[in-house]
Parts: sequence; C-alpha cells; structure tokens
Amino acid sequence: MTCLQVFRLFMIGLYLPTSDIDVMILESGIKNPQTGLYALFRVLSQRGIAKKIQVIAKASVPIIKFVEKKSGAAFDISFDVDNGPKAAEFIKEAVLKWPQLRPLCLILKVFLQQRDLNEVYSSGIDSYALLAMIIAMLQICIFGFSIRHWTLAG
Repeated sequence: MTCLQVFRLFMIGLYLPTSDIDVMILESGIKNPQTGLYALFRVLSQRGIAKKIQVIAKASVPIIKFVEKKSGAAFDISFDVDNGPKAAEFIKEAVLKWPQLRPLCLILKVFLQQRDLNEVYSSGIDSYALLAMIIAMLQICIFGFSIRHWTLAG
C-alpha cells in the first residue's frame, strides 16, 4: 500500500522561511523512480497547480521540485526513498546533544542560500551534509573527540 511521509526541518527547528517541504512517496510499486517523477510532472502541469516544476532524475535521490501556486510552498518529492525519517531522528538527537548545532546550522544555511550553494543538483550542499559537517566539527574541535568516536553516542 502506498504511503506518503512529509519531512521538514521545522520539525526539529532547523528550517528557514524559504525551506522546502520534503515528501516521500513510499511503497509506490514503481520499478523506476524516474517513471513516477515524470508522471507526477505531467499531472502537475496539466492541472496547473504548480509552477517552477523541475524533475531532477539523475541525482542519487531523484526528485521533482515545484512550487504550489496557491500557497507558494516549495516541495521536493521522491519515490521509495525511506531514509528521511531516520535522518530526522538522528538530527533531533544531535540538536539535543549539542545546542550549538542549531545556530551554526541556521547561519550557514543562510550563507549558502545567499550564494545559491544550497542545492546538491547545482553543485551545492544539502542540509543533511551541512549538519554532518557541523557535527563532525563539534566532535573534533570543541569536544576533543578523535576520528574513532564519530557517533552520537560519543
């Protein structure tokens, strides 16, 4: 049975007002995610409910990006990639463990966004990679962890 999961960084306090909403369509039964993305592209285009529709089919996680016309909300939709909720739990634990993570992340996200470096498909860096780098920096520089201790349990 097909399942829809929504993940947004506001759930853990790491969003910007311009952040997009990540939606994962799970257990779709589609053999090739690109097929689902292009089918969704056709529906969104035909019904006129979205603008700035862009299929990014060759990314490691293929997605369709669009802006919903009425609300202006930006969406990223992927098919059958279920690592979002796991990543959210990891990030939530990290934010609780290191309060410095939230302000560092938000400042760097704005910095990257102002320079159009916040999208992986255009040679930028996504939020998860940014968080991983900040966590590594906190572990190594501030808390004196060595490379052998790169876990939240540390």
